[in-house]
Parts: sequence; C-alpha cells; structure tokens
Amino acid sequence: MKVTFGHRLWWVDAFIGEGARGNPAVVVLLERALPDDELQQIAFELGVSETAFLRRLGDGWSLRWFTPTVEVDLCGHATLATLHVLLSELGVPGSGELYFQTRSGVLSGRRLEDGMLGIDLPRSYLEALEPSVLNGALGPTKAVYQAGPQSVLAVVEDYEALCALAADPVSVFLVPSSLVIAACVGGPDADVSIRVFAPRLGLAEDPVTGSAMCAIAPWWMEMAGSPTVLVRQASSRGGVMFARLFERNVEVAGVARTFFGGDLRA
Repeated sequence: MKVTFGHRLWWVDAFIGEGARGNPAVVVLLERALPDDELQQIAFELGVSETAFLRRLGDGWSLRWFTPTVEVDLCGHATLATLHVLLSELGVPGSGELYFQTRSGVLSGRRLEDGMLGIDLPRSYLEALEPSVLNGALGPTKAVYQAGPQSVLAVVEDYEALCALAADPVSVFLVPSSLVIAACVGGPDADVSIRVFAPRLGLAEDPVTGSAMCAIAPWWMEMAGSPTVLVRQASSRGGVMFARLFERNVEVAGVARTFFGGDLRA
C-alpha cells in the first residue's frame, strides 16, 4: 500500500473576542508550488471567505490569499491566521519579526502581549467622495471617502443605523470598489463599529475584515486625534480588532485560535 500525504492545512478563527467568533480562514502550507487555477479550485472547495497559501521562501514566507472566486491583493484576517499557524502550530520561534512576501509588498507580524498577535498592513489615505458614488446602496450617510484603490469608507449615523443596514449585493456591486466599509462611532465596548461588503470578491458581507483597519485607523485619527482604536465588526459572527496608526502602516492586532487541522489531498 502506497500512502502519500498532501499539503497541511489549519482552519483558524481570527479576531475572536468576547461575544465574537471571528472570521474563519484556512491556512494551507504548500510543500510544492501549485498552478493558480488549482489554488483557486482549492479555495472554492474550502468555501471560507479567504484561504491563505503559505510557502517557505528563503528566510521568510510567500503568502497569497484567495476568496472562493478570486485572488486578492490584501487580507488581514488570513494574515493573522497565518501568523498564528506559524507560531502556535509549526513552532516557528516567535521572539522576533516574521516576514511575508505578498502582492501588497513585504508584510510583517509578531507576537504581542496578552495572547494577541500583530500584523503590519499598508495604511490608506482618505479622499472625500460625493455620496452619490454609493448609488444609495447603504442609505443615508454622513461622509464617504475613497480609502486607497480598493476600498470605500462610508460613515453612518450611529450603531443602530449600522446594524439596520440591509445592503443589496447588486447595488453594492455597482460601487467602484472591492471593499465597501460602513462605519460609525461607538458600539458595544468599542471606539468604532463597522460592517464590510465585498460582492466583487464573491462575499456579500465579510464576517471580520482586518484590511479595513487600513482605512479606519487614519479616519479615527482625523476624528478623535488618537493613533489607537478598538473596533468591533457587527457581523453575524462578530470580530474584535485593535489598530495603531503609523506613518506608512497600520498595526492590526487580535486573537486567533485553531479550530481544526489536517492534510489536503491535492
């Protein structure tokens, strides 16, 4: 009998917290390179919002992210999940920085205090937009911003209005952006609460979105004058994220846990 093992994988819930189950990501450790169409098919079969494909690359790691339908340039929760796998499942020494080669450049991550992990993502710069860019997809808004090439940030009145949003995926799809972030000041034990819609990426609503902090941290700095912010994502699963703004990047921090691990027979 000949038995061969495939690539190892871990299902990780990222940005968990009290009353928040976080966003699942599957981290696949590739033993060999696979064609892009096979990576996309694996992500489709796994069916979570993001699948992270990790390969050793010199002294660092190559990291790519796929939704069930497309490869994306940046994913926060799957990067946090990958960092968790390296430190907690693979036993990579966690005393220093870990580096990832990605489509968004070199990203870094580290272990923080109180069981949290931190990853550095590129910050966004906000540019005011006319509310008409949303085509009424989110109802009344207080302000709308372009937040980098991939995101639009819409500020709504309050937490009640945020939770009451019934965004139509077709209308949101017509917004010229991969991520449509709805945000408000406040929320349960939070400085800011958000919801994120991404139908162009095959996700009607994302459970927890670490990359949204690239826009939220600069916005909060303008609003409150503080470089640090605690954010709660008001999705059905819920998520808790901490962000700290720097000149060129945003450190996004949170807690992750492994749900299960196994082998991928691909």
